[in-house]
Amino acid sequence: MPLLGLLFALAALGALLGLAAVAAHDVPPIAGTVALILTLAALGVAILN
Repeated sequence: MPLLGLLFALAALGALLGLAAVAAHDVPPIAGTVALILTLAALGVAILN
């Protein structure tokens, strides 16, 4: 399961880098949204464990 989490993190980072290459002015709001979603997901996992 940790390997799947690493794959997800690498895919999200790759997508963010691709977005930065195409539309740099859109990166900060999208990065903030992604950070919020990952934080809420981590909180959900912590509560369930």
